Amino acid sequence: MTAPTTPGWYEDPEDPDQLRYFDGILWSSHTTPRVTPSAPTRPEPTSAVPTGWGPAPGNQQPPGVGRDEPMRAGPGQQSPWSPPQAYGGQVGWGRPRRDTLPDGDVLAEWWRRLLGRIVDIVIIGTISAVVALVFFGPTITDALDPYIQQVTQAATTDSTVDLSAAADSLTAALLPISLVNLVVTVVYDTLFLVWRGATPGKMVLGTVVRPVEGPGPVGWARAVRRQLLYVVGDLVGLVPVVGVLGSMLSILDPAWLLWDSKRQALHDKVAGTVVVLRRR
Repeated sequence: MTAPTTPGWYEDPEDPDQLRYFDGILWSSHTTPRVTPSAPTRPEPTSAVPTGWGPAPGNQQPPGVGRDEPMRAGPGQQSPWSPPQAYGGQVGWGRPRRDTLPDGDVLAEWWRRLLGRIVDIVIIGTISAVVALVFFGPTITDALDPYIQQVTQAATTDSTVDLSAAADSLTAALLPISLVNLVVTVVYDTLFLVWRGATPGKMVLGTVVRPVEGPGPVGWARAVRRQLLYVVGDLVGLVPVVGVLGSMLSILDPAWLLWDSKRQALHDKVAGTVVVLRRR
């Protein structure tokens, strides 16, 4: 079977008895039984010319539906196989998808959120590195000098490096970088959520953040609350001994969406937001 080129519902390449949604790039996990609508019982028309639209005699599919072509509605009818959309996506005869909210928005898959966050991390890391070097370049260099000198001396004299002193030097150098990254992340996420409802990474993956109670703008209050857990986890991670708690929180926060019924991470629950597919 030749892979389709446009988004839509197509015959499942693994099971011809069901349809699978192709998002334009990959086959999704969304499937539905391949059920053909039957024409309603009605009196025979008096005219020799058939009226309305329905299955052709002896054919269980609407005209034009083939193995590599999505079902299309006839004149004046809504196709039962409309693609999942962030607003109003349904599957089959009005049957809501399992990952669809009551108002019709389709929850974003975990892999979309993961890939979107990776894109954002790359952008944030680049900005943070530039800002840290511009404002804290000499401080970072001074903090690393003792460590570099110890490593150089150990290499030339075949001696050992004082690991405690080296760790102190690295901590002093990484502290301003970590704080800059924290500030850049909060500003980056907050501004884009209020302005566009999504960060650049989410835009690339076709997702948007909205209030859990219904479609609408996120607003400054929710956008800021959405950053609280990240800030707490990052700051706690900088504290000796208890830093492991910050690391655990940073892992548990995004992992929560894997078993949550609304695919909410912990920061979504704090802010009262969900991540859904953007309307096409």
